[in-house]
Amino acid sequence: MADVQALGDSASPEKYAMGGPFSSGPYKPKDSDALTGKTVDMTFGDYSLSCRFESTNTVVWSENGGAEHTEFCQVHEAPGYDDVFLIVFYCAGSKPPRAMNLVLDLGTGLVTQCDAHLGVPGAAIEVGREFRFGRVAGAGEDIPLHGFTTELVGKAVTWHYGGGAPDVRHIYTMPLYYTYIMIRGDQCWTASNPADYIKIRDDLYVFSFVEERQAGLQSLFLINMKEIHDVGAFFGVSVKGISCKTLGAVGELAEPYEVFEV
Repeated sequence: MADVQALGDSASPEKYAMGGPFSSGPYKPKDSDALTGKTVDMTFGDYSLSCRFESTNTVVWSENGGAEHTEFCQVHEAPGYDDVFLIVFYCAGSKPPRAMNLVLDLGTGLVTQCDAHLGVPGAAIEVGREFRFGRVAGAGEDIPLHGFTTELVGKAVTWHYGGGAPDVRHIYTMPLYYTYIMIRGDQCWTASNPADYIKIRDDLYVFSFVEERQAGLQSLFLINMKEIHDVGAFFGVSVKGISCKTLGAVGELAEPYEVFEV
């Protein structure tokens, strides 16, 4: 864990947010400045979070009324929506290293937070996380909060990232697990990992997994299943140190267990 903490303490946006074939592809939505100049106060039961977006890539945040922190952030509109956002930022100086993923729906006033950190019992590089469901300050309470769903279970999508990245088929196998098949030419490899599924709106979902007994990365995707286009984020330890970057892909529905024609 001391080695992981040292990586976290030396992380910078130029290292953790840039580069790599998955995050450099043509299907990642552009950084959005739609939130610039806005302050968003969120409540999640007995926990609160405030984010002030000072520029396209700068957020000042605080939790539970505490000290403010200024971070590099990445803000993307959900594919097909101009009022739902994926917000991603690494919490510099955090112990253990920590990252925030927020799905902010300004149309409904609802928000989902994935509060992730490095280190779980028995694996310093694996990601632990907590999901919280809340509301933007001032939003009415007549709309039910976001929540876990099984609506994706049984479906499969082959995702194309471009930029030299392999295609990846996500098989949404069961309520707490998924299987992926990574395909490059006539070769493939596969694994199954813990996963969570959250409904944001009809046809708009969060899918998130942690690479268990592998590299340990967490991935979180905001998926428009009508357009089959997503925007997502990685967080964890990669070969170059801490990774906290965004990515995007387009896809098509696929057969869950058929990879190649024979």
